[in-house]
Amino acid sequence: MLKDAYLRRHDYLRVSITDRCNLRCRYCMPPDGVDFLPHDEVLRNEEFMRLIGVFVSLGVAKVRFTGGEPLLRRGFVDIIEQTRESFPGLELCLTTNGILLRNYIDDLHRLRLKKLNISLDTLSRETYREITMREGLSETLDGIDRALGCGYFDLKINTVLLEETLQGLDSFLDYFSGRDVTLRFIERMPFEGTVGDDAYLPSGLLLERLAAGGDLVRNTHTDTSVAMMYEYRHRGIYPMRIGIIPPVSHKFCLSCSLLRLTSDGHLSTCLHSRADLDLK
Repeated sequence: MLKDAYLRRHDYLRVSITDRCNLRCRYCMPPDGVDFLPHDEVLRNEEFMRLIGVFVSLGVAKVRFTGGEPLLRRGFVDIIEQTRESFPGLELCLTTNGILLRNYIDDLHRLRLKKLNISLDTLSRETYREITMREGLSETLDGIDRALGCGYFDLKINTVLLEETLQGLDSFLDYFSGRDVTLRFIERMPFEGTVGDDAYLPSGLLLERLAAGGDLVRNTHTDTSVAMMYEYRHRGIYPMRIGIIPPVSHKFCLSCSLLRLTSDGHLSTCLHSRADLDLK
């Protein structure tokens, strides 16, 4: 079992299988882009398997595949398939921007990857382009619909707290009311090199807006290590699951169980630290 100096048990591993992305979100990437890793520096499938195996042997029970955009990785399905075959009892999860998701729904279902997190900040096509510098909203919404239509996935929509988020909040809630999803709103963390007028917005502002527009009830029984959970009735009608992830205003360090493996084999233990360990 992996425990640190603070006696926190680390049983959750995020694995970035590529640093490449098909979006250029302004809160994530500088306007002139970034230098992506040379292909020969990115871990091969067998290297990912070896490292995942080491962490599983040390008590990791949950692996989430991320990027960049993980669905851009050539042989993405092979990685999931090899992981499932090697570790049948391991909980497998995926975080994606959803643009390519519709092409992989059947494979993910077949391989019992149940938990899907989809990043989506707006339902406005114009605002989507302004935030991501790309097209892709229709494809993302189609991927969400196909995932819901499958009736298998535990689906979460991850939304970064921006001014545009608050401006489009009512339409966002209207769209997802009555759908079997959890909406999670994430405080923006400052990253070096990002641009735009995306000043940090505390999650308290969102909670005030939600409380003013419906019935908001705290539900501590469904809290996760990173998210504060609420039950919400938008306009007093459909019950919704709302999660708040506040890494700035309410650091969740004491309950954090997460380790991060980068696509070039570096291990990071903290969002708030640049320190890492080269495992290659």
